[in-house]
Amino acid sequence: MQKLPENWDAQQKKLQASILQTNVWADFQDSLGRTIYFGTNENWSWVGFARSSKGIRYLFLPYGPTIQSNAKQCLQDILQTAQSAGFDFVRLEPIGKITAADMYSHSAKKIGEVDPEHTQLIDLTKSIDELRAEMRSGHRNPINTAQKREVRVYSSHDQSELKDFLRFMADTATRAGIQNYGDEYYEKLVEHLMPTGFATFYVATAENKKASISIVYDWNGTRSYAWAGNDQVVNRKSQASVVNVWQMIVDAKSAGMKTFDLWGVAPEDAPTSHKWAGISSFKRGFGGKTVTTLGTWDIPLKKGKYRAYSVYRKLRKMDA
Repeated sequence: MQKLPENWDAQQKKLQASILQTNVWADFQDSLGRTIYFGTNENWSWVGFARSSKGIRYLFLPYGPTIQSNAKQCLQDILQTAQSAGFDFVRLEPIGKITAADMYSHSAKKIGEVDPEHTQLIDLTKSIDELRAEMRSGHRNPINTAQKREVRVYSSHDQSELKDFLRFMADTATRAGIQNYGDEYYEKLVEHLMPTGFATFYVATAENKKASISIVYDWNGTRSYAWAGNDQVVNRKSQASVVNVWQMIVDAKSAGMKTFDLWGVAPEDAPTSHKWAGISSFKRGFGGKTVTTLGTWDIPLKKGKYRAYSVYRKLRKMDA
């Protein structure tokens, strides 16, 4: 693995970068066999990972680069690195002081989001009573009656929770009709993030059975609701997932965190047919506000190969 500088995470905190731009995330990506590339100065930083698909090699920067100023210099640094390494294109998800005009000026093309473009943020500096009041009544009710209904929640760094988590994730993906990562991805994620404290399991039980298991990320004052899988029968009956998320919020506030990130919702004006409509309604039921980032962009370096790749992606979507 190409090592990031010793002060890397301190710089990321200063720039308000995502956890997906940290040293621990780079270690995780390295464990998946993805070569690491990076660049930084006092005004911006980025870390990207080599990816490949159908004979195409590209450099992917999840929620990166992070820019406080001098976007042009940062983009040039990324492109020079990618060209020297022989990549066919760069995929970016810029955060900070960068605009769509900056992207277009570098021949970037906006594509469908990889990591969520829109998310729901809850301000944890508010009181518990205020946080409760901002929730929909449909969420408050199962929380208020959780003890009576014997719905329990506990947090854990015990990697033995992974077995049930994987089962719940597979069931949830099948029910929602969405693509799920392979087991190895989650196994490596838990292996690298749990021991550092960056990630935690939250488990809700009902009827003495596990009903909902989630993984949260904690980074720089923000807790992110990253992954969630449910027992489709027990959770539907008990609404344990609602109680689970509320406990994550309460614990994050108690730990002094400032923000709870529900990690991905549909746009506020999205139709009810949107693929994330159901999960977005669930998340917005906890209150907070919708925040939008610049989204996911590609910058072709080898235009012929990128055109062929784009045609392949369109055909694949048509066949889906």
